[in-house]
Amino acid sequence: MNVRDLEYFIKLADIKNFSKVAASFNVSQPTITFALQRLEKSFGAGLMIRHRAHGDLSLTDSGQQLLVHAKTIVDEYQLAQRELTEKQQGRLAMGLPPIIENTYFPQIAKRLKRVGLLNKLYTLEEGSMTTLQALQAGNIDVALLATIQPITDEKLVVEPFDQQPFAIYVSKKHPLAQRSGVSFAELKPESFVLFKQGFVHNQAFNQLARQNHFRPKVAFRSNGIQSLLNLITDDIGIGFLALTTPVNDGVVRVPLLDDPQPAFTTSLVYRRSHVFNPLQQRMLNVMRDSLQ
Repeated sequence: MNVRDLEYFIKLADIKNFSKVAASFNVSQPTITFALQRLEKSFGAGLMIRHRAHGDLSLTDSGQQLLVHAKTIVDEYQLAQRELTEKQQGRLAMGLPPIIENTYFPQIAKRLKRVGLLNKLYTLEEGSMTTLQALQAGNIDVALLATIQPITDEKLVVEPFDQQPFAIYVSKKHPLAQRSGVSFAELKPESFVLFKQGFVHNQAFNQLARQNHFRPKVAFRSNGIQSLLNLITDDIGIGFLALTTPVNDGVVRVPLLDDPQPAFTTSLVYRRSHVFNPLQQRMLNVMRDSLQ
């Protein structure tokens, strides 16, 4: 049995057509047929049934069972390949959502530069939800993540280091700029400028909207924090951001008065199975020290 045979089998179980599977892997149709035969011989069980009347395929009970394990095996194999590549390249790949990058990364970068390791760091800059998926898939080695709920994936080690509330960000021209606090229910008439999908802010925002029983109006969405702050400055809409988000001269931060309300919890996260080489471990230790 080899991993490639399992990859063919997974694809065959999905699209149920030998010629289409062969085309997707750029191999001949007999290659797929022989792969299935090798698997059936290896496990001593029929895995697929050909329905000649309809020309399609279906999995046997044994095939369905193998499919579960095959996906895990292929995922772990691909994860091992990515982890070994990172080690061979002598670097640490880190997920870094924009808000966290602005708030916490400068102190990490300063310490890494001081010990001559900053050039060994490769960063992926996406929202926390997208970053979490990249970490689980093995595309990065470690991440700084924001969540509003505890991460329950037992395959991950989660080390929280900070927790902050969310707040409303408004233009200095906006009437709310004079307020010392505001409840989310009062924001029903407002238009918002928010992050696109993949940011934990949207989860918190939607939670508060459900609690207050209204659907907020969204004027614009962006992936860039500076873009949102510029839109807020020009009074295009109000923003919903973590309290740690820095403001410019044209923006005012207004605390939310809701109780309860979600919190922006930031954590250092990595896969439990990842074995850090000495270089990566040293970089991880510098990050921990920086975040204390």
